[in-house]
Amino acid sequence: MFKKICNITLKIFLGLFVFYTVVGFTILPAVIKWAVASQGTAILKHEVRVRSVDLNPFTFRLRVAGFEVLDKDSTVMAGFERFTVDLSFLALFKKVYRVESLTLDGLRVNVALLPGGKVNLLELVPPVPAAPQAPSTSVPKPAATPVSLPLVVVDDIKLNDGAVAFTDKTLTPVFKTSLHAINIHITGLSTKPDGQAKVMFEARLDEKGVISSETDIKPLVQPVELETSFSLNGYAMNTLTPYVGKFTGRSLADGNMNFKMDYRISNNKLTASHKVLIQRFAFGQKVESRDALPLPFGLVVALLEDADGRINVSLPVTGDMSSPEFHYWGLVGQVVRNFFFGIVAKPFAFLASALGAESGNEELGYVRFTPGKADIADAEKEKMRTLMKGLKARPKLLLAINGSYAADVDWKAIQKDVVDRDFADMRQKSSRTDSRVYQDLYQRRFGIQALWNATKKFKQRQGAYDDKALEQELRRQLIEEGDGDKVALALLAKRRAEAVHAFMLAEGFDERRVSVGPVAEVQASMGFVPSEFTLTIFESDKPSEAVKPATDVPAGK
Repeated sequence: MFKKICNITLKIFLGLFVFYTVVGFTILPAVIKWAVASQGTAILKHEVRVRSVDLNPFTFRLRVAGFEVLDKDSTVMAGFERFTVDLSFLALFKKVYRVESLTLDGLRVNVALLPGGKVNLLELVPPVPAAPQAPSTSVPKPAATPVSLPLVVVDDIKLNDGAVAFTDKTLTPVFKTSLHAINIHITGLSTKPDGQAKVMFEARLDEKGVISSETDIKPLVQPVELETSFSLNGYAMNTLTPYVGKFTGRSLADGNMNFKMDYRISNNKLTASHKVLIQRFAFGQKVESRDALPLPFGLVVALLEDADGRINVSLPVTGDMSSPEFHYWGLVGQVVRNFFFGIVAKPFAFLASALGAESGNEELGYVRFTPGKADIADAEKEKMRTLMKGLKARPKLLLAINGSYAADVDWKAIQKDVVDRDFADMRQKSSRTDSRVYQDLYQRRFGIQALWNATKKFKQRQGAYDDKALEQELRRQLIEEGDGDKVALALLAKRRAEAVHAFMLAEGFDERRVSVGPVAEVQASMGFVPSEFTLTIFESDKPSEAVKPATDVPAGK
């Protein structure tokens, strides 16, 4: 009897083993393959293909090969060559759902930005039905009880040799780029409340750049804790010509970019840095674009580029992620806009900051003159030496010196010098009192009738004749009355510009990079008259070609 029971039991176990083996190796893979293809097609509304599915019921290994999602024209939108997952059976006895390894080989994704701003992959996302509105009630809802997550541990996740191709069909010509040789390695992923995962990423961009990043994150910690570093090295920028042409109206002839980004998120505080190094940047030919921004991009590049042809930009970003007003892209966009528009609006302040001066210092943009004078003060000479130092470090920049005058204060100063000189000459030749000499000057300037009228009005106003007071009044009128001589003022403005020009040449500045600009009337400030500068750029880097101003940005006061 015992032998018979053993034989029956053995047959049962053998039968279960055969059944388990047949189901695991044959039936389940076929069912999974059919379900993935048919249900995937029904859900995604695009044809889904699966080449094969393998399942090892003894090692708990599942492998799916040749997965593809096809577009309407039978092109592959997304897919992968092989997906493999290894589960741990023994961990189930410890109430742990453990994935020993998860590997995705040969991921392929083709992203297209279609006319109208739609992305083709969004067609794969099923629409989410609107949630029904709950009836309004004044009874407060009880606080939600925290849900305890089961312990899930994923020891190792790998993506090998992935590729993502991007096509922007909204541009002419169409822009294409690809991210390939993508390798991702994730370790330490789990549902532990304080678990920390590590993500390593590397890829190549268009065969013209190497991308790498390293991230440490605690995904279940609230607020999230994250530290990440991202870098892009050796990227050939002429690939971006369609975008550069769209927004600048110029193609990209050359340029190599390195980009590094470091982020830290802790206690809802974002601290980030963005560092860009661009070498050999050069615009190409002009292109037609209705979206081109009316900004002097050539001047911006010339201001940013140093004597070695390098552009170094550092943009720090900080923000409070707990604030309702926090929007990451809006924050980054604001920092970028402020940086570039700051350069355009205040180029001399940028030069000053690049030399270590306080940010916002715009005094390098003009030379201050004493009213009526064309002499350069020592303090202004020192400031000009600083300006020349900044210009020498920016070899593509040209400087135009705009002669200027302030009609009211300059003319008074000129008249004062004339009156003082004429008074001194007449005083030496006359034995009359100072008051009589001023009366003679007044008569010679305006005529005897004007002198009588002025004396009469003065006596009526004063009520008595005061020789010294009359002298002061006539002197005042000699200096202040009458319109300024525009020719004399323009000559003064020109002398000022020429004085600055001569000083810069005497200091050894390249005469090809500085010129005397037009004369203009300005407003006096703080008792001084500013002669402003205008920055321009070389239209060509070739010395044999003519130097022409391509972009003008006047200095601000």
